[in-house]
Amino acid sequence: MGYKWIYSTFARLTVLAAGVSLLTVGILKENWWVGIVGGILCVVMLFVSYWMQQQLREKSWLMLEAIRNRDYSFRLPLSGFSGGERVLQETLNQFGNLMGEQKQLMEQRERFYEQILSVVSSGIVVFDENQSIVQTNPAAARLLGLPILSTLRQLERYGSDIPQLLRMLKAGERCNLQYTTAKGEVQLSVHATEMQVGEETVRILTLNDIRNELDAKELDSWIKLTRVLTHEIMNSIAPISSLSETFLKRKDVIDSPIYEGIRAIHETSTGLISFVDSYRKFSALQKPSPEPFYLLDLLCQIQELSLIPDNISLTLQIEPSELMLYADPNLIRQVLINILKNAVQSIGEVKGRIHVRAYSASDEHIFIYISNDGPTIPEAEAEQIFVPFFTTRAGGSGIGLSLSRQIMKLSNGSISLLRAGTNGWNTTFVLEFE
Repeated sequence: MGYKWIYSTFARLTVLAAGVSLLTVGILKENWWVGIVGGILCVVMLFVSYWMQQQLREKSWLMLEAIRNRDYSFRLPLSGFSGGERVLQETLNQFGNLMGEQKQLMEQRERFYEQILSVVSSGIVVFDENQSIVQTNPAAARLLGLPILSTLRQLERYGSDIPQLLRMLKAGERCNLQYTTAKGEVQLSVHATEMQVGEETVRILTLNDIRNELDAKELDSWIKLTRVLTHEIMNSIAPISSLSETFLKRKDVIDSPIYEGIRAIHETSTGLISFVDSYRKFSALQKPSPEPFYLLDLLCQIQELSLIPDNISLTLQIEPSELMLYADPNLIRQVLINILKNAVQSIGEVKGRIHVRAYSASDEHIFIYISNDGPTIPEAEAEQIFVPFFTTRAGGSGIGLSLSRQIMKLSNGSISLLRAGTNGWNTTFVLEFE
């Protein structure tokens, strides 16, 4: 192949040299025919050289355009070419194959990184120098309570200062965001970093839900404290209850003046043991045994327990009606009963309504809203409502909602209280299952 290219080049140079020679001889000897033939040969060779150069320019231009458009499927024909032209054609084709392989490798890496971003729990938001969002992951939209995040201006619904705060956050800085969505209170930690991508600088915001982490740590602290207190109280009360019961059975005590005093001690200690035992449930909750079940069937079972009096109407809105949950049905039943009992006690003897709505979101999370039109919960009490042993009712234990929160945590879910007036209801609890 190389020899053919040498022969072709040598032949062109020979013809050009012959043309120059004939043109020179014709001019010197004034033989115009010879000069014309020599001139024609020179013009033809120059045209052939110019045409070959143009062909090389066009092929190079086509190759660069294909690369610029990220099209590496171009292939140049080899038939009808020889010598250096064929070598050039093959070289360009090999270059196209190499670039195509690199493109496939980059696409695979992009899909790999996108898959990683789609499963991480932290939200990722990337925007350029023009404040336009370049890329996000599903966790960012979920944490921000949006179906899809396309611009920071969407966050103005939570406060006009939030988009500006995120735009002004410099690399290495952190800030906390706290606002209310339709799904409850949100508290996020935001960290900003910068990265150079080509000639452009992009800013990366990492969002983490610190509210759930704080709630989890607080709940663990309460559980540890409850275990210690119940253990110490039981160790102190159990002997008193046992001894007082023994004395009450003695004949010399039954008819004595101290009988009533000992009986009061026994009843008080027995009641205290029962009281402490109820708190022990909070710190010794059974491990969930998840299984699939229909939510509507579970709610119908709860209806049969006659928890709702005649003065209160209960409506169910399950979308779709065959909506299924994968959790421990016994534990979830306890959570629903606790919330429904609270709603009944809140409404009291007057006429009222309780509405249960459940649906599956686009990210496959399941939400259950339990609303009632009873008196609104004061803001000061709403902040403490999930704290163990906190209650505003006489005789209340204060462990119903805190126990429900622990059950939801064990079920990989969460429970929160929405602000009064959300969706037109005075009180709304929302359960979220991941």
